[in-house]
Amino acid sequence: MRGFAAGRSAVRKLLALGASLVALAGCGPTGRIEVIHPQGSDAARSLFRVAMTQQITVPDNFVMRPDEFGTVAFDHPRQLLYVGSREGTLMALDMQTGEFMWELPLGGAVASDPLMVDLPRETVKAIGAPKDLLLVGTDNGEEIAVDLDTREELWRYATDGKVRRAPVVAEGVVHVANSRDQVYGLDLRTGAWRWQYEQPLQTGFTVAGYAGLAYRPSSDGAVPGVLYTGFGNGKVAALDAGSGEALWLASVAPTGGGDFSDCDTTPLVDAERNRLYVAGQQTGVYALSLDDGSVQWSFEVRAAGDLVWSAGTDLVAASSLEGIFSLDRDGMLLWRTEVDPGVVSRPLVVADTVYVAHNESGLIALDRDTGEFLARVDPGSGVSSPPVFDAVMNRVYATSNRGVLYGLELVDPVPMLPADDFASL
Repeated sequence: MRGFAAGRSAVRKLLALGASLVALAGCGPTGRIEVIHPQGSDAARSLFRVAMTQQITVPDNFVMRPDEFGTVAFDHPRQLLYVGSREGTLMALDMQTGEFMWELPLGGAVASDPLMVDLPRETVKAIGAPKDLLLVGTDNGEEIAVDLDTREELWRYATDGKVRRAPVVAEGVVHVANSRDQVYGLDLRTGAWRWQYEQPLQTGFTVAGYAGLAYRPSSDGAVPGVLYTGFGNGKVAALDAGSGEALWLASVAPTGGGDFSDCDTTPLVDAERNRLYVAGQQTGVYALSLDDGSVQWSFEVRAAGDLVWSAGTDLVAASSLEGIFSLDRDGMLLWRTEVDPGVVSRPLVVADTVYVAHNESGLIALDRDTGEFLARVDPGSGVSSPPVFDAVMNRVYATSNRGVLYGLELVDPVPMLPADDFASL
């Protein structure tokens, strides 16, 4: 096994050299950037440049339609990027150049959102956990904690389904959802089981993917906060974060039930209006009361994915059937833009631009206020990993389905905001 791993490492170094040379030439491997001319203008709008590329997966010509779903986590104190791959390896890359610094085999494909956990010193002393942890989920169903100081695995917990969504860490507990409609509470220090909640596993047809977790802390901190999530049967649940007890259940499934009734969107909390935004695959977007799950409004659309904030006041989502669209907080349609048939990712909103990954077309950029097409990065294989934004480096990252990580530096720097405000960019 050591010889095999060493061979992989050597191949990665050769790929890294080739990718670096291509990046210096001004574009990613087999990739090109199309810049669309704004309406009424002969000048194309410049949004970004390719700052770095890195081949994170050894190309396999025997895979007919490969895909990479994992996203990037940022470690600015160490100047590292962390990213996993379908080969089952967690990699640490130099933040500036993309050079491989170290890697850790995890034993299962990584198609998840790694989460950096930087604990305050007082919390570290109180609970006895390492200061800097990286939490990573695998398709083997495991949540793994990596101590970033030692670069070693601290603990792992096995579940019955794929773990692809980012966990939620609160009050010394790691909250994890998996693809079998199970939610777990795990001890942050040891990974020990605290509690578990689940809905019946659906035996009919469901859409690939599942909902992640949203968390709302209690107003005074004296009692545990509340977790919100959705399930394959169309149910939406509010769970006590301390015990896993269901506080309320709502449904966004069709009245008559049937196949493809999933609620696969990670709920979006709107504390100001006391609402929760979710979407049912067949029914559309719903605004639910945070208090009891009652419906405040609904907007009919098929196959909507995760909703994200746009400028902190509006909502943006993408549908594989009905394109990319924006709603205001009262459920009124602001714009809708059609895209080619294919699977689209969770949108990323940075300043006045919306970025969406498309598994055939690549990475698409649209105007946040109008939905107008602005640019497209075509890596030649499509992009399935949701784009992520590093506000410190002013870069958007996404990985092509052939395993090339792209770092796109934005032309116009985005004003720095407090960490708590990044979600509303």
